[in-house]
Amino acid sequence: MNRARDPSATSGQALRRLIDALVDAAQRDVQRLPSHHEAVATHQLRVRMKKLLALLRLGRDCIPDHTFEAMRMHIRAVKNACAVNRDHVVRDKLVEKLSRRFHIAPKHKIGAVCKLPQPSTTFLQHQLCALGQLIETTRINHLTPEQIIASHAITYRKGRRLMKEAYNGERDATLHRWRHRVKDLHYQTLALVGLPGSAHRVRRARKLGRLLGRERDLANLAKEPAYAVKRGAWSHLIHEHRSQLLERILLMGHKMYNPAPQHFHHKMEKQLQTGE
Repeated sequence: MNRARDPSATSGQALRRLIDALVDAAQRDVQRLPSHHEAVATHQLRVRMKKLLALLRLGRDCIPDHTFEAMRMHIRAVKNACAVNRDHVVRDKLVEKLSRRFHIAPKHKIGAVCKLPQPSTTFLQHQLCALGQLIETTRINHLTPEQIIASHAITYRKGRRLMKEAYNGERDATLHRWRHRVKDLHYQTLALVGLPGSAHRVRRARKLGRLLGRERDLANLAKEPAYAVKRGAWSHLIHEHRSQLLERILLMGHKMYNPAPQHFHHKMEKQLQTGE
């Protein structure tokens, strides 16, 4: 049967299978950490945690608030354990790239990228085990397609609201929060790929997420005293880049968040009805 017209593809059972598969894959990533694939496994583990949180948001109707917050804590603990010195590495790569492109000297010495300390596999396994136990207490597999679609529409609406706030002049904190909602929409759409417009939404969300990530890196660099000198070359360069990025971000955002949330929700529900 065509997945786009198969209601079971948007069922609670299908969602639960995806969530369980992500937890299993994350546990395999932890087992790979001591090997020479450590960097790849660490990156994949962080991505899986983001995907897990996005999919768990689809099951909010059957997850009590205190349970969901506990899940978030375990997911955050895994992500943070895999991100030691990550901000410094990202900063140095960005400065090196801008220095080469615009022939401008960096404000501090850029050394070779140091090997990051390996996260404690015991700690990571404990967090994933606790997360898995919390998932077992939920009734995600009993969710109806209508409940899942409603949660998906909430993610869409939250992202669209943050886009409008960014358009109206609210910047750093709003763009950072919006980036998370864009990632949620991206990962949820990948899981609900049979819904109308999913292919376009996945491409746009991926591109928008990358643009917002670049903007975030520049925003963090702009906060460092060495790069925030008024009327300095670096300050001017960062400001120009952020302005150009913002134009592209808002343009892509308007494309992705069209139609309005109510119409978006209606289109998703209509697809379910045609698949019955």
